[in-house]
Amino acid sequence: MKNIFKKKATEKKKTNTRKVKKSNKKKELEIVRADEKEFDSFFSEVIKRFPEKTSSIILNSFEKSKEQAEKILDKSKNQVNGIFDEFLKDVDEETRKKCHQTVHAASLTAAIIGCSPIPFSDAILLVPVQLTMMARLHKIFGQSWSESMGKSLGKEIVVVGLGKSAVGNLLKFIPAVGTVAGAAINATVASTITETLGWVTVKMLNDGEDIFEQTMTVKGQFSALFKAVQSASKKSK
Repeated sequence: MKNIFKKKATEKKKTNTRKVKKSNKKKELEIVRADEKEFDSFFSEVIKRFPEKTSSIILNSFEKSKEQAEKILDKSKNQVNGIFDEFLKDVDEETRKKCHQTVHAASLTAAIIGCSPIPFSDAILLVPVQLTMMARLHKIFGQSWSESMGKSLGKEIVVVGLGKSAVGNLLKFIPAVGTVAGAAINATVASTITETLGWVTVKMLNDGEDIFEQTMTVKGQFSALFKAVQSASKKSK
């Protein structure tokens, strides 16, 4: 009799475990689909902001650039995410989830642009990516967004990464290997700048700070967080 109860209990435990695993798998699939949907929407919006010639170059190399960009983002994801989590400790889980989809879509788009064969233009092309990202983040928090003021802020932030991405752009003019090496450097810098700016925007919106009135605060927080992320990225290599 005891063996029968034990067997039933074991079977019930196995059934419950399977149900939990199935439920977790379903949730993971839903998250992946939501992320993909946000990326598709985000990328489509950004690509419309570029001149036709630039859009064509990015779209023609899209599959290859996306594959390379995803590998670059995965490299230091866990270590870097820990820094962002600590930085965003006061942001509630639901808001963070929505913001994460937008910021990830933006950083992946930035990395794809960094991997695209467009010499000496990567950093400037980050501005539309960052403006789209910041506008969407403002919408999540129910805040108004000024495109003209955003352009001014976006250009100032992009300059922070110009020095490093210039190295990658120069390497793009070296045949074969140079193009790959240059793209890898640019994609890393482009995605890091974009993601850092995204989470600084989230934190300031959550804290009720006006990004346009407190540009120096944005720059200060961006600079500190960007250095921390760069340091973590180097350790993870």
